[in-house]
Amino acid sequence: MDTIDMIFDGVVSGNQGMVEENVRAALAAGIPAKEILDDGLVDAMAEVGDRFEEGRYFVPEMLVAARAMKSGLSILREKLVEGNVQP
Repeated sequence: MDTIDMIFDGVVSGNQGMVEENVRAALAAGIPAKEILDDGLVDAMAEVGDRFEEGRYFVPEMLVAARAMKSGLSILREKLVEGNVQP
């Protein structure tokens, strides 16, 4: 499983530590911040939304996933600003 997949899974499972660790690893590996944002964080929240619509996730799971995403975004913010990408 690659780093982006680990970020995705971390957000979907609400594992904040996993998200933070893998966002840092992705940046260290030279993966562009926008790719991490789009393919890891945003796609994961879309999956969480789909699971909510299907009745597989409820508000608590959505909140935990959102917190995990926010923790990853806080690490990416500086790199996104440097690249003129709106977080």
